[in-house]
Amino acid sequence: MLTPALLLSLTLAQSTPAPDAVLEYSSPLTEESAPDPEGFSFTAFTAGQTLYLGVDEANLRASAAADAGVVQTLMLGTPVKVLKVGERAKAGEYINTWYQVSVVDSKAAPVTGWVFGNTLTPFRFEADLDGDGELEVATVVMSNEFKARVRVLEPNVKPPRRVSSVDVAVASTDYGGGLGGPVTVKLVPAKEAGVMLLQLDSAPERCGDFVTSYVSYTGSNGKPGVLGKAKLALELGGLMDPPNESTFKVSFQPAEKRALVVRTSVEEEEEGKPRKVTEREVYQWKDGVFAQAKPVAKP
Repeated sequence: MLTPALLLSLTLAQSTPAPDAVLEYSSPLTEESAPDPEGFSFTAFTAGQTLYLGVDEANLRASAAADAGVVQTLMLGTPVKVLKVGERAKAGEYINTWYQVSVVDSKAAPVTGWVFGNTLTPFRFEADLDGDGELEVATVVMSNEFKARVRVLEPNVKPPRRVSSVDVAVASTDYGGGLGGPVTVKLVPAKEAGVMLLQLDSAPERCGDFVTSYVSYTGSNGKPGVLGKAKLALELGGLMDPPNESTFKVSFQPAEKRALVVRTSVEEEEEGKPRKVTEREVYQWKDGVFAQAKPVAKP
């Protein structure tokens, strides 16, 4: 059985995502009310790959079926190794693949079973996200609404009330005609931003839209063993559609807990000449989010 302390020790050296790690769940729009299951695209994992459970109390099943017997219940963030790739299927509201996995636990006999692909993720972080002196566990999976779902777990809080989550929009893989897209994730340290943040970037190759979002976890007031709240702290969107473009650059003032955003837009005028406009925005940290501190000001 994986205890919270053992889970953290097992994954401490494993939880930095690979540089090319990406998670995607997308579908083209159709004339029907629901997307076509055959058109779904999602990240495919391979045998030998080490991943993490992105949901809490996930069921490790005896076979590749949603009604198969439960071998073990797994905590959010539990590391597993893919043994075998199963068939594409539908489970609940998701289209994905079944995977046979082995639970990574060096102090116990190997436990093997099957999990559905929507519960797995390459993104797992442990850090003191809320400043209470304890390490929290954060994961990112894709929701059935084609958003990135960030979950944060307090290992020393008993289930079922030990996880806080927030959904984050991603850029569509099909400009103006699709649902969902890819996302990459990294941890922004407190020394850089003033607070610990998760940064989610979504920039599909086949579309000019891109989105950067920052997620915070606060609310415990420094008290250990208290579940805080995951929040969308800041969300920024841009577009690259030559000759028109809209970009942004984010920098932080950690001592003041401020985010500075410089937006640059280029539009083609009637004469065919590009017109460039730069605007600066200041966001101040308060109650887990960066709120705009003053109106847009031209340089």
